[in-house]
Amino acid sequence: MISDTHYAAKTKDLLGLVNQLHSLGAQRDLDLPRIAVIGNQSAGKSSVVEAISGINVPRDAGTCTRCPMECRLSSSPKPWQCKIFIRREFDKNGERMDDILETPFGGLITDKSAVESLLRRAQLSVLNPGIPVEKILHAPKEELIKWSEQSQKMQPFSRNVVCVDLSGPDLTDLSFIDLPGLIQNAESNIVSLVEDLVVSHIKGNCLILVALPMTDDIENQKAVQLARKQDPQGRRTIGVLTKPDMLTVGSTKALDLWLDVIEGRRHPLTHGYYCTRQPDDKDREESITPEQARAKEKLFFETTPPWSKCTQQKRFGTNNLIDTLSRLLIQVINETLPVIRSEATEALEECRAELTTIPTAINEEPATYMLKLVTSFSAEVQSLVRGRSDASRLIQENRQAFKDLKIAIRRTAPNFVPVEDDQPRPNMVNSLEDGEEEALDPELNTDQPFTLTDMKSHIQLSLTRELPNNVPFEAKVELINAFQATWHASVMNCFNRVQGCTYDVLMKCIEKDFSRYVILQGHLKTFIMELMNECRAACSVVLNATLGVEKIPFTQNTHYLEATTDKWLAKYKDIRAGKTHARGLVEPPAKRLKTEIHGTPSANGAFAGRAETTNASQQINGTASAKVNGTQKQTQNQEQQAQDANFRFGGAGTPHSPFTLSSPAPGPKPSTRAPVAGTQPAQSPLSDDDIAAKAEKLQEALTALAALGYSVKPEELGKLNPTDMFETELKVMAEVRGYFQVAYKRVIDNIPSFIDLLFVRKVAEELQPFLISKFGLGTVAANEKCARYLEEDPGLVARREELIGREKRLLSVQKELNSFGISTQA
Repeated sequence: MISDTHYAAKTKDLLGLVNQLHSLGAQRDLDLPRIAVIGNQSAGKSSVVEAISGINVPRDAGTCTRCPMECRLSSSPKPWQCKIFIRREFDKNGERMDDILETPFGGLITDKSAVESLLRRAQLSVLNPGIPVEKILHAPKEELIKWSEQSQKMQPFSRNVVCVDLSGPDLTDLSFIDLPGLIQNAESNIVSLVEDLVVSHIKGNCLILVALPMTDDIENQKAVQLARKQDPQGRRTIGVLTKPDMLTVGSTKALDLWLDVIEGRRHPLTHGYYCTRQPDDKDREESITPEQARAKEKLFFETTPPWSKCTQQKRFGTNNLIDTLSRLLIQVINETLPVIRSEATEALEECRAELTTIPTAINEEPATYMLKLVTSFSAEVQSLVRGRSDASRLIQENRQAFKDLKIAIRRTAPNFVPVEDDQPRPNMVNSLEDGEEEALDPELNTDQPFTLTDMKSHIQLSLTRELPNNVPFEAKVELINAFQATWHASVMNCFNRVQGCTYDVLMKCIEKDFSRYVILQGHLKTFIMELMNECRAACSVVLNATLGVEKIPFTQNTHYLEATTDKWLAKYKDIRAGKTHARGLVEPPAKRLKTEIHGTPSANGAFAGRAETTNASQQINGTASAKVNGTQKQTQNQEQQAQDANFRFGGAGTPHSPFTLSSPAPGPKPSTRAPVAGTQPAQSPLSDDDIAAKAEKLQEALTALAALGYSVKPEELGKLNPTDMFETELKVMAEVRGYFQVAYKRVIDNIPSFIDLLFVRKVAEELQPFLISKFGLGTVAANEKCARYLEEDPGLVARREELIGREKRLLSVQKELNSFGISTQA
């Protein structure tokens, strides 16, 4: 026997290692060496298993191998003994378990006759996981039969394994797994179930022992077909021929065919075929011992032709089969152990790497954990609202929305054109040239031009009980309200864009930070929408109030209003006078004069005051300055105030729709005064040299005026034009256009500030206390409530548990490999 040799000691150690790895469940992660016994039902497979193991297995109907049985044989000088275990690798639904358990079933067995009964009960326990083990161990035979019948209907087969540990002086160190017999005459799902179970065990580093009854054609054996599919070249397959005593002397054709198979002339395999003769029904009735069975087997092959004359005598008998199986299994183990070590190390590294990508399980009170999540989430949102270089989307998109609002409001500037309907339209830009206002592309201003004729009609329609030359206040209010008509829509569009961006950013944060909590994600999105709606409502009230205030003309920024109004009046008069090329001229650098103007306009449109220049020789003082600042200045102010009273904000009138007039309404007859110079539209364009010459003359004139004490800016020269027959209309245009600039600058600053303060920042500020309230943190039921919220995605939980179980198994595998003397790396 092999157990008597030095080789047996190494065999024992190697088999012990592999068996221990199997018991740890390492076969789930690693391709462990093994022997699998397969065959069709009634192929004599159970007899071969009994012959190799030396024990009897259940044979009565309903109990023949319905789950895998792993036999682990070990030679020992101690008396024979047996232990039975159940290794549960799959749950009741057929899903792989994360923790593979191998638990004892019953106690130590020292009587071989008791093994069959306990195996029957162990198999029944595997097929009925819901019945307590102790109940099955002590149940009467009638109860066992009932459970067996029930299990055949509910779970006819199982992937979980009954493990049999055998040791004794007559055993060879060997392990193998006996798989359920392949079925052909059954329901298709049962047939597929058994075939899948068999195939799952005979892949990879598996020696396939195929039981072939000599009473059937080898080509008809389903087990042979499965083995060929997994081992096409026949390198891992070993054939064991059964029931040779069933062939009569007259079956010469069948005897010759099987002799060719044994001697390698037909269906060759690398490891060939072995032929065994097992006890028949009469021998079993007589309860012959294994030793007697082997003796009868030997006699049969020595005396029965054609086997007695075969050239391959070592191919006959169970002992020769056992010796070959043991030798081949040890060979496979020796060849694959280095690979197993490498695969174990690699698998452990992969497992740990994947575990780092999966959040750890919650190990504290749900309410406490929820508070940490809410606090962290709120802090992240606040940092996004403040602005981070690595996450600037919210700030950048809001800035763009505010910029677009500014453009939209700027496009609503009144499109006043200071010409009459029957005059050519000048190609004017609806902005000043002093750099204080951004120019607008003329193509973007889609409003119809509002001419002097339209303005005159508008004023006439607004008149009620006013004295002559008084412009009703309502006429100006209506013009102001007209350019604000689309402001509300523009503001709401801007606000909606900010809301949308804020919502998207918050949703992405939720998906990133709470991906593991499916239930919590849904509630968070609902709560945040509720908070955003509250902040939106509060912010909308302020925005509407802001826009409502703008419909009532008011400003304390009178200096800016007056200055802007004067500039527009001068521009309109310039256009009326055809002096469009005098605007915004820049004098040559050598003659450029820096002048600061202080003064007030006189009755004829000039300005009086003190001029300060960079040229000391040009400073004006003494008598001339005193005259300007004395009686003359007082007279000029009084005259100008009387003239300006005709168009400043005040008075009453009847409102109507302004910028839609295309022809003048009936009113007083036009003035009979002769047309003033410059009432024609703009002159033809000048050359660059003409413009430069004109600029130089303009600078000389300004210098001369300054020397006389009249401080005048270039844009104010338009007031020197003679009185226009549309003077009143021009002043209303200038004042409304100037007031637009005041209101425009207020709105483009205030609206974005309110949106940012009362919505964006408010959401971030209120987020933490709002969520704490919604989740009931601090209440008695907080833990119970939060536990439901924190239920993780079942798939994520299952994967984490699987990886944790796998890591545990692989660490145990490496521990066993280390203890065996194989260097591993954790």
